[in-house]
Amino acid sequence: MKTLKSVLAGIALLFISVAANATVHPTADKPTKTDIINIYIDAITHGKANTLANVLDDAMEYDVQRGENVNALNKDQLIQSLKDAGTNDASVTTETTILADDDDASTVKVTFKYADYTRTDVVTLSKTNSWAITKVVTSTK
Repeated sequence: MKTLKSVLAGIALLFISVAANATVHPTADKPTKTDIINIYIDAITHGKANTLANVLDDAMEYDVQRGENVNALNKDQLIQSLKDAGTNDASVTTETTILADDDDASTVKVTFKYADYTRTDVVTLSKTNSWAITKVVTSTK
């Protein structure tokens, strides 16, 4: 009888341990660096600003260089400008180059080739709890 109680207690403990372990490790649905860059490209080429808003850091900086002038936008201004522009250019081609990459930060150059000009964005991603875009510097040729 003692053996049966011990076995049942052991089985109950095993089930409790498995259930507790399952709740400790939730499924991670956080986007990767590649996912975030793809979301950024999609937003710039197709104007999907709402999706982009989810991967931008609240304190992000967006600098647009035009000759000697630099226009700075914050997250809300960038999202609004994408919504206002209604960009949807299917003919644009993109090329990405990783400039720097480690466990806490990544810098990626994204080149957008349009029919009349080329736009180069240097996108900086940082990781605190999850990956987010913290800075973008844009220039056109």
